Amino acid sequence: GARWELPLQDIGRFQFALTTSRAASPQAIAALEHSAARFDRELVVECDPEARAETLRRIAAERQTVKKQLGAQDPDQLDVAQQIAQRVGRQSLFALLDAAMAARGLADLDELFTAAFVSNPRSGEFVKGHAIVLAELGLSPYRGQVVRNPTVFAGSTSKSRRTEHLIARLAFAQELWASLGYESVVLYRGMAAEGPLRALAPSSFLSATFSREVATEHFEGGPATKSAALWRQDVPVSRLVMTFLETRRMSSRFKEAEAVLLAEPRTGVF
Repeated sequence: GARWELPLQDIGRFQFALTTSRAASPQAIAALEHSAARFDRELVVECDPEARAETLRRIAAERQTVKKQLGAQDPDQLDVAQQIAQRVGRQSLFALLDAAMAARGLADLDELFTAAFVSNPRSGEFVKGHAIVLAELGLSPYRGQVVRNPTVFAGSTSKSRRTEHLIARLAFAQELWASLGYESVVLYRGMAAEGPLRALAPSSFLSATFSREVATEHFEGGPATKSAALWRQDVPVSRLVMTFLETRRMSSRFKEAEAVLLAEPRTGVF
């Protein structure tokens, strides 16, 4: 199964069997508390309008390249409604995206990003690194904890490579859906809780689904559910980061017809 690396502060969310648990020494507990306090600091990166304008220019230029790559695809042969109903993407688009990422030398980053996002975006700090770069590009503000791992922006995961990956991904998803005739897409989100619904934590990326049925499954919850909400929104394709249609990882283990969006704090849920 998957292994997640979570912040120490999250330990309160887990239960451990008394018969198999081992108590840590006072020294170990003190060391952990010291480390937790050291990194329990907020980092805020606001969006700079000039940086945003330059990023949008680069995305527009990259979309022209993607448009040529998509030229061999016949949009009339792709039944989007059927793909959504089946909750699986298109093999030819998987291959096209893989080739595009490989041609730019970004295949490794794309695999790391999609694997982390599909499994648990909060595991480790890879997605956090992308979120910080996204804010520096002027696309979505970052508000969260500081980076704990000093290697997050080192070597192959440098900020410059993350920038190239984000621009390539945004351009591909946006041009793909535009080529299919969409200026916007209808997306859903569902949520259930065992108590009152809480305000969503700040996020740079948002997950939604093209499938009302998937959102309804999240909305229905379980026997202990006390409150729930189901949302629908028309979202411009300019906010798409990646979707199940072209992303292989989203059509393997978890089939939820997913879309990952740029977060916009002003829009609330979406």
